[in-house]
Amino acid sequence: MPSSFLLLVMALIWSFGTSMFAPNPEDQPPVLETEGLSSPPTVNGGVSMRVLWTISGYKVGESAVWGEEEARKMLFKPLDIDATKITFDGQTCRDVIFKKEEVNAKEYLDHVYHTTPRALDIEDEVVEVIKTNCDLPGFAEYMRLRDRRLIIHLNGIFFYFKPAVKY
Repeated sequence: MPSSFLLLVMALIWSFGTSMFAPNPEDQPPVLETEGLSSPPTVNGGVSMRVLWTISGYKVGESAVWGEEEARKMLFKPLDIDATKITFDGQTCRDVIFKKEEVNAKEYLDHVYHTTPRALDIEDEVVEVIKTNCDLPGFAEYMRLRDRRLIIHLNGIFFYFKPAVKY
């Protein structure tokens, strides 16, 4: 009997000891729900940004306000877009409503920007035009190509955003 009593005491001690060190859910830091969020808080209280696109190139339009120097400074700037938000160049537009429409590239570019698909190196006959209620420069209306690149028009320059993730 003493051996079974000893085993029982040891089991109780082990059980008590492990439960004493088990994590208490109330003592744990909160888990951040980041699905669909583009700007979770950082350790220092700033805002980090998930990068979905970066500016990979540009074409200067005929009546551009900016020149090559300003355009080059924009290269590699990150962009994040989610279901309700656009974050670009340190600014965020919230509660964004997106309206997508497929249009004939040649007709659209001629009518809206007085240019051609060839001038912008666009081979697609059809482009997706996304119109928003966002007041960030270049994002009230922008284009999406079949290869997932985005194009915005800003100060007379067409900026091309290359996807940073592949899916």
